[in-house]
This record gives sequence, structure tokens and C-alpha cells, in this order.
Amino acid sequence: MMERASAAVSNDGKERNGMGTIAGDRPSLGNAITPMDERGESINERVYRQILRYMAEAGTTVFVGGPHATEFVNLDRAERRRLWEIGVDELKGKSPVNAIPFGPAGTAELVSMFRLARDMGFDGAQLYPGAQDGRGNDGLFVAEAERYFRDVLEAVEMPMYLCGYHGGEIIDAPNGRIPHDLLIRLVDDYPHIAGVTIMSDEDDVLRAFLDRMAGRRPVRLAGALDWYAKMELGIYGFHSIQQSIAPRLCATMMKAFHEGDRETAKRLSARIRTLNEIIHKPGRYYPRSIKPALRHLGFEVGIIRRPYMPIPESEQAKIRAELDLLDLRQSEILPPAGGRA
Repeated sequence: MMERASAAVSNDGKERNGMGTIAGDRPSLGNAITPMDERGESINERVYRQILRYMAEAGTTVFVGGPHATEFVNLDRAERRRLWEIGVDELKGKSPVNAIPFGPAGTAELVSMFRLARDMGFDGAQLYPGAQDGRGNDGLFVAEAERYFRDVLEAVEMPMYLCGYHGGEIIDAPNGRIPHDLLIRLVDDYPHIAGVTIMSDEDDVLRAFLDRMAGRRPVRLAGALDWYAKMELGIYGFHSIQQSIAPRLCATMMKAFHEGDRETAKRLSARIRTLNEIIHKPGRYYPRSIKPALRHLGFEVGIIRRPYMPIPESEQAKIRAELDLLDLRQSEILPPAGGRA
């Protein structure tokens, strides 16, 4: 096991780990989606670079890879590597860019993915529980999840964002996620853990976790509806799909909160909640709602890849109308109407 070292979040919000690096200094984290052609097959590399810049320049730390929302799970290994190459080429040295190695795969293969991400020059990587959306016998027990985390963390030394959700279901955990006490033990044992992301939960559960973390690392949420209320509890930021659609809105909301402008933060949080409702509304079969939204904002992202299929045009028209009411041009630097960026 690597030498242990302490880490803490300083007053400027920058977390310094035992390797002397600065990580996690942007509260806003987001996964870049995969633009494709009108058939949902060939990757549109030009627009992918555009999406990367759109997110990064707006103040969001970009993650390349991930589960279903990005469609990375529907790409072959050559395509995944190509998007990693583009991510590093486009953002390295300009904005934080991180990889998400994701299964299904055995531990040895996943370790090789993390090593590849490190060697390619990513600033960090996100570590989900092993497997991919497994349930029951396809999931992991807590002891297996811990062994997987430690195997990766001991094999690869680079800033890691530790996640307590996604991947395989944790069979013997009450909520199917990584227990909070295990996350805390791992943070104490591995100084290159740059931050922790957990699913939103009841306020008392989050308070208890934050109290026990005691500022060791920044804690971010996924799946929260009222971002302002969760930041009032002490949550540092958020990792959500909203950042792929309205990155400046998301980053500005968190920045306002950390700077003490609570009124602005609360107002922008309400707008983010509306966006979340548009994308996740029942019947829109998230993640199929993401590309219609981005197309309406001016990005040539194509359609979703099979086996997913586009949602009905009638539902896409509702998405467009709801986005018009939200008017994201108030916050975002979008492509010119009717033109290529």
C-alpha cells in the first residue's frame, strides 16, 4: 500500500493531496456526451471538440467516458480510446480533463484502463464500483467492492474521484450503494483520492456523512434536485448531466454560493431544477432526451446510438418548447442560430 498522507480542503476551496497537486478545485463536474451522425453511428469528432470546449470554458471540469448518459457504454474500445485522445488533445493544459474507465471488465483489465488514462495525460480519473448496472447476482458484495477499489487505488497513482454509486449494485448494502463508512476509510488510506461523489440522500444522512468526512475531501452529489439546499448542508458541488447542457449555469450557481451570494445561487438553482425536470421527465426515457435538447441549442450532435432509439417527435417538440421558456441563452454561449460554431 502507498504511503498515507493527509489532505484537506483549504478556505479557497482547493483540495491539496499528499502528492502536492491541486485537484477538485472546480465544484462543477460533468461528463461529455458523444455526438454522432444522423444515423447515430459515426462519431462527429468536430462537434465533440466543440462540446468539450463548451463545457470547459464555462467552468465545468470535463470527464470523458462514463455510463449510459454519455453513450460510452455503446462504443467499442477503439472509439472509446479515440474520444480519450481527443479529450486530452483538446483540453490538456487549458482546463482539467479526467477519464472514466468503466466496465464491464475484470479488475486486471480495468486497472489497465486506469493506467492508460494516466499515461495518456489525463489530470485524473473517476473510480466507480466495479461491473456495469448489475443487479442481484450480477452486482457486488461490499467486501468485493472494497477489494476492487483497493486493487485499483494501489495499482494506479493519479488523482482519483471516488464514487459511491453506479456500476454494479452493492448486494448487501441497504440502498444498493457503497456504504459511507467504506468511502471514509478509503479516503483515509489513499491520499490520491481527490474527491468523493455520492448520490443525493436525506438531509440527515448527508449531514452525518459530511460531519464524518470533516473536510478531508470535497464532497459532490449526483441526483440532487435542489442544489442550493444541498450546498447549505455543506456539499461542495455536483456531478450531473445538466453540465453537458448548461455548464455555465451550473458553474455560476456553485460559484455564487461559494462567494456568499446566496440570492443568486438560489435563483440559479431553481433554473437548474427546471432543466433537470425537462431532461428527466417520465416518458422521455433519459438519456434519450439529451441529444434533442443539445440539438435545439444549436449543437450538431446527431441522434442516439442503437439499441437506444430517438423519442417521438411529439415529445421532442415539447422539450424544445420547455427549453425556449427556460431560455438558456441567458447563461450559455451557444452556437449562432442556424449556423455552425
